[in-house]
Amino acid sequence: MKLRTLPNPQSSSLTKILILRFSSFGDIIQCFSASDHLSSHFAPCEIHWAVRSDSADLVSTHSKVDRVWSLDRKRGWMGLIELGLGLSKENFTHVYDAHCNLRSHLLMGLLRVLYLGNSFSFVRRKKFRLRRWLLLKWKIRRLPWPFRGSQSFVYPLEKWGLSWKPDLHRQLNLPPISDEILKMLKAPLYQTIVMAPSAAWKMKRWPTSSWQQLVRELKTQAFIIVGGPTDNFCSEIERISPQNIVNLAGQLSWLETAALIAQSQGCMSGDTGALHLSDYLGKPTLALIGPTAFGFPSWDNTQIMEVELKCRPCT
Repeated sequence: MKLRTLPNPQSSSLTKILILRFSSFGDIIQCFSASDHLSSHFAPCEIHWAVRSDSADLVSTHSKVDRVWSLDRKRGWMGLIELGLGLSKENFTHVYDAHCNLRSHLLMGLLRVLYLGNSFSFVRRKKFRLRRWLLLKWKIRRLPWPFRGSQSFVYPLEKWGLSWKPDLHRQLNLPPISDEILKMLKAPLYQTIVMAPSAAWKMKRWPTSSWQQLVRELKTQAFIIVGGPTDNFCSEIERISPQNIVNLAGQLSWLETAALIAQSQGCMSGDTGALHLSDYLGKPTLALIGPTAFGFPSWDNTQIMEVELKCRPCT
């Protein structure tokens, strides 16, 4: 278990909150809205976050998170027990299980035992598996539509008197962009659009030919392409206008991608982590939503482009 402490000491007499959200990148970004709302509602307070070790650096960028607790999956159940032992010494007043999986259930059970009768207020974000099954299998809508991820992480907190407030300040303390990357740009970053054409599932991707046509029509626009190391199709988009496009797919960490989006002109993305990041950062964003049911952005800075499909959701 590794700990990362941010320089924001708080008095032990203040409200002390623990958020459990271990993964994944997009869900963590959307869960950041919970930190913003909790910090505003309980101010002054101290917020801790338990996350998987490969996402600890991301959570550490959040301006309202005071301490990050890292769970190393390689340690197995022993790592979870060690995490529980460490958390049990913190005397949290509020605990929010924003993950609702086997690990978070076991960790909560361990905390209740280790607290030895000391109580804390507890909220869990339910996954509504039956309602999801009805939607995915029979197209019966018993969930909010469109399902906006960032808002869905705030709604369970109504038990503590919170409600969704879209105008709360949102800030990530991101690292500077390296000179090596800046030298590769075709235009100043504030005049460059970040393009994220990939997605975890192929059915969520806008066709490569459509991205190519977009580049042809925006002849003088500078772009940066971001994506993963296996997104080889991104080079097909770059070839349409190499004088205006820098293809950095597979070359950036998520923190580097976040820093580029934060300083860019805006972002165009399918249903992927880059979309939720740009939406959260308040950047002008174009969201290309395909047959998904749960990838909708939450703020007015994002414009949604979609086609109403009868089979939806059909990913």
